[in-house]
Amino acid sequence: MTLKTRNRMMQIFFYFSLVCIASALFFFIIALVNKAITPPPKLRIPAFMEKIGFLKYSFIATMISISLVVFFAPVTVFYALKLFENTQSNEIIFFLAFLTGCLCEGVRFLTPLFGLWSTFSDLLFFCGRIIFIGRLLCPLSFLFAALASSAEQRQDIERNITILFAITVVFAIIAPINTARISSAGTVTWGFPRLFFCSRLAFTALSFISFWIMAIDQNTDEYKKIAFSMLFILSGYGFLVISDNFVFMILGLPLLLLGTYGYLRALHSLYMWR
Repeated sequence: MTLKTRNRMMQIFFYFSLVCIASALFFFIIALVNKAITPPPKLRIPAFMEKIGFLKYSFIATMISISLVVFFAPVTVFYALKLFENTQSNEIIFFLAFLTGCLCEGVRFLTPLFGLWSTFSDLLFFCGRIIFIGRLLCPLSFLFAALASSAEQRQDIERNITILFAITVVFAIIAPINTARISSAGTVTWGFPRLFFCSRLAFTALSFISFWIMAIDQNTDEYKKIAFSMLFILSGYGFLVISDNFVFMILGLPLLLLGTYGYLRALHSLYMWR
């Protein structure tokens, strides 16, 4: 993939995300004017949050958390485009896949609008599939960044990114979606949640180990910084996507921002000296 093609992809993603945000804002205003916004059931996932007093449920915190994750995508891709405009980096393509996963969280806005959570419509079912894709895409994108970003893989970057999206779509299609069970964070749930959660943890651990091995093999500390920054990113992202309280929201945003800044700066420093 040429530098020009990659930059064009990032520009398209930036404008597409702005269109998505504008559309969500439009429907939100309509629902607000019509007083049709209905908070989802108070089904808290994970369940232990209900037993901790300072993790008090707040529908406002849920809506703000979704907004933060969605707005994070265009702001970050704009920053990354400026930082890597003249820098060839395979990892940044897979980071764009992570931002795509963040943008997928925007469909959670539709759950409380017009009481969508109380229906069994195809739209709600579709939202569940999109959320599943995003949740799987985020950790898996870092694993691909660690395993498929070497100089030998540079000619196959289009194939690798296609494989990444194909895996997430296939698993989203076969995953059982339960539209009758909506979490307090506005998430359509799916079957085998523990297996899915453990798989995401495994992808994160494998990514960290892979980056660390690359740091040792290439004798560079930048990959170690990238490995730790990735943990900050996914931790912050994890807090925000399950946030239905202000504590998780306040914890998630700094972790996500600090991790992203460290990841991109370390990546830029790595390729600047090559």
